[in-house]
Amino acid sequence: MYYILAVITAVVLLMIFIIIRTFIFTKSEEIYEVINDSSPVNKDDAVKKLQQAISIKTISNSDTGQTDWQEFKKFIIFLENAFPLIHANMEKTVINDYSLIYKWKGQDEKLKPGMIMAHIDVVPVEEGTLKDWDANPFSGDIKEGFIYGRGSMDIKIQLITAMQACESLLKEGYTPKRDIYLCFGHDEETGGVDGAAHILEYMKNRNLKFEFIIDEGGAVNSGAISSVKKSVAFIGVAEKGYCNLKISIKAKGGHASTPPKNTALGMTSKVICDLEKHKMKKHLTKPSLDMIKALAIHMNFINKMIVANMWLFKPLFMKVFAKPGTTGEALLRTTIAPTMTHASMEPNVLPQVASFTVNCRILQGDSGSKLIHYIKDKCSKYDFNIETLRLDEPSNVSDYKSDIFKLVAGITLGIYEDAVIVPYLMVAGTDCYKFECICKNVIRFTPFFIPMKDMGRIHSTNERNSIENVENCVKFFTTLLKNC
Repeated sequence: MYYILAVITAVVLLMIFIIIRTFIFTKSEEIYEVINDSSPVNKDDAVKKLQQAISIKTISNSDTGQTDWQEFKKFIIFLENAFPLIHANMEKTVINDYSLIYKWKGQDEKLKPGMIMAHIDVVPVEEGTLKDWDANPFSGDIKEGFIYGRGSMDIKIQLITAMQACESLLKEGYTPKRDIYLCFGHDEETGGVDGAAHILEYMKNRNLKFEFIIDEGGAVNSGAISSVKKSVAFIGVAEKGYCNLKISIKAKGGHASTPPKNTALGMTSKVICDLEKHKMKKHLTKPSLDMIKALAIHMNFINKMIVANMWLFKPLFMKVFAKPGTTGEALLRTTIAPTMTHASMEPNVLPQVASFTVNCRILQGDSGSKLIHYIKDKCSKYDFNIETLRLDEPSNVSDYKSDIFKLVAGITLGIYEDAVIVPYLMVAGTDCYKFECICKNVIRFTPFFIPMKDMGRIHSTNERNSIENVENCVKFFTTLLKNC
């Protein structure tokens, strides 16, 4: 009897403790100062310039011999004509023929400079999909309040609206407090080796260190989390690492009429299946945990209770949040995605070597060496070789208590007043990753509003952005430049 009473008492006390923690957690929301600016925006002019930018086919290609460099030259000339005050008042440097740096001299040379980044290049339109577009992807046509075309989301809108903000401020006679650099690479979509990497070398050769960098990244999304009714501003503070590996497996070749028990292709298939079935372990990083905490405040009581008491409910949370094929899973583990295979050149020839390529996104806490060791273990029963095609370790995590994060949050709330501000771990990559050696405060954020259902348009059919977003992006960069 006493034992039963003791158990009941313990359970009641536990529930009281959980509920108290939940109520305390509900009061823990981070409060940011809202920053507004009443400067008028020439929306029509900005829209026209974005349309023109989209019409120039700055398509990057991994095989640079296939790139039409005349389009990139045309884009540089377009910028000169579209932004005359920038070109008259800022120091312009062309890097490696097609990337650009603009330096806007500030009032106080003792202050570290700031940097705004974007990229000039866009991805191609997949062959056979042109007929599925509602407008030509390089027209910049406007339909029902949306500008269609490559770069409307990724990421000519950021380049054009940042420059439009600068142009307007120059017209007012404004000078920023600190030096501002606008840096635009020309090959971000293929790794940034010839663009951003050379911009970085330019900065390092001049011993420049930056107070902040803002590049493309998260956005303001509705419908991102079903249990959060408000829009969410995902302000990127880190990004996962990036790795391409080619795994080759050797076996006996010969005539396909007398196949062995396992061909080289069969062996690679088994390894691929093993990698898909047995994934790397999940773990919860601090930025992802803090993102979940910030979101949970706006969820129902049960979800609040789970997040407020992760010491007890973490296993349940990890299982529910990390459903296969979701962003939730990508935030909690290093992902390994087999994307390419190669074996025999003819149907009747047994391959002596079969290979497959995996694209991996490495979570903070893991590393390239840990990933490769994991894959080696899966291949250990075969005669195999692993070639590292590209390896970028996970980025550092920028301080989301910093002044620049608070400034970005405050400006965002001045435009999207009902948004929930959260730090965000990007599962995709950016050019700014390369610049961490010269800046601690690297923010990955594009200040437009996109319903989550439209995020799939990026790199895909019917990429588009609203005219309202063009105006809001100009407002964001104008306010940023006045307050940084």
